This record gives sequence, C-alpha cells and structure tokens, in this order.
Amino acid sequence: MAIIQFVLTLFLLGTVYVRMVRRETPEPVSRAQAVLPVVFGIIAVPVSFLLLALVGGLLNLAGISFTGLPAVPRSVVGAFFLAGFTEETAKLLFILLTVFLFRRKIRNVYEYILIGAAVGFGFALLEEFFYGADGILALFRLFTVGAHMIFGMIMAGHLGAAAWKKAAGTGGATLDSVLAVVLPMTIHTLFDASNATNRLLNSDDDVEQLIGMLIALAATVILFAAQFIIIRRFKKNAEKYCGMTFDRAQPAGHAPS
Repeated sequence: MAIIQFVLTLFLLGTVYVRMVRRETPEPVSRAQAVLPVVFGIIAVPVSFLLLALVGGLLNLAGISFTGLPAVPRSVVGAFFLAGFTEETAKLLFILLTVFLFRRKIRNVYEYILIGAAVGFGFALLEEFFYGADGILALFRLFTVGAHMIFGMIMAGHLGAAAWKKAAGTGGATLDSVLAVVLPMTIHTLFDASNATNRLLNSDDDVEQLIGMLIALAATVILFAAQFIIIRRFKKNAEKYCGMTFDRAQPAGHAPS
C-alpha cells in the first residue's frame, strides 16, 4: 500500500509540478533548479521529526504538559507542535536554503513559487509513503495530497513578494515575510486539529463524536477545494509573477493579488 500511495502521489503532484515549471516565461528554470528543491522536500520530513523531538524535549524539561486541556484546545495545540510548527518550519528552512543556493539565478517571484511547490512536493512524497503503510484508509489522504504543495507555494510566494518589494523599495516586505510563516502554519494546524489530532473523534460522548466527524469532514472538503483554487490562482497569475523580476522591480501596486 505504501508503494501505491507513493506512486499515486508522484503521478498527481508530479504532473502539476512539471506543468508549473513549463509555464514559466520566457523560459523555464534549469533542471537542477527544478529537481534539487524536490530532494530537499524529501529531506525535510526527517528534519521535521528531529524538530518534533527537540520541541518535545524542551517542553518536558520545562515541565509543560497539555494533557489537562479540554478536547478542542488540546487538538489545536497537538496539531501545532506535531505538524503546523515542525513541518512548516522544516519546509521553510529548505525553501530558504534553495533560495540561497540559487540566489544568483532566481529571476522572478514565480521561481520562488516553484521552489515552494517543489519542496512541498518532495515532502508529500515521503510522507505519503509513510502513511501508505496504514492500509486502505490512507487512500483517503489523496483528497488532500496537494496540501503540502500549496502550503509551500503560499509560503514561498510571500517570501518572493517580500524580496521583490524590498528590491523595489516600495514597502510591505515585512508583512509578506510574516504571512509567509503565519499562513501555512495556521492553515496546517487548523486542518490537523480537525482530523489527525481531533480529540472529539475519540470522545466517549456520542454527540461529541458526531461533532468531531462533522468538523473533520468539513475541513477535508474545504482543503480539497482549496487545493484547486490556489493552484488555479497561481496558474492564472503565472505571467504576472514571471514579470515581477528582480532586475527591474516594479511598484508594488502592480503585483498580482
């Protein structure tokens, strides 16, 4: 099952990513610039485990425990430390590393978005391989398989916008830098709190279980739709992002919304 999950993820996200690379104008990025961040995304998975172990160790040393919290806040806190913070931080580190390595070759904001998509793609590949071992239920993860990719695109897109605004001297770079971190972490945390760490699903109360199921279903449907909306949005604005170059930065008012 793990192999099936891996192959399906590779086909679905790989198709989207290759089309994104080819969409860049006037010419796509080099093969190295397209492939290396995917590899970094794969490496980001074990790095996120290390971050989780580090955070857990620090919380234990500080004597901090969240086991006494009510179901909902405990779900949110658990989702934040298990995924929202650790996984998005790991991806952020490798997005920044890719930007640093290709700093002399990155021509526009769209290439930042490609880096974010690639790191998210690589992260999803290894993660889906791990979760594929859980059996047939893992196939339901295919409905949200593009989540890491769109989180990476949002993160890198704002980082690129911040770099572009800074180069143009138009202001607003700080806000984009903050959004690059806050948005993916928040969305990821809220989704996992509704599913993977949803304490209501394990409640002994039938009403709470029903509420938990409805929350999980709603969150899955929303994220499923969001994948298409966000990818389509970036596709629609691809030419504008390609035009936001660092050698001739334009006023921020011309940036795509």
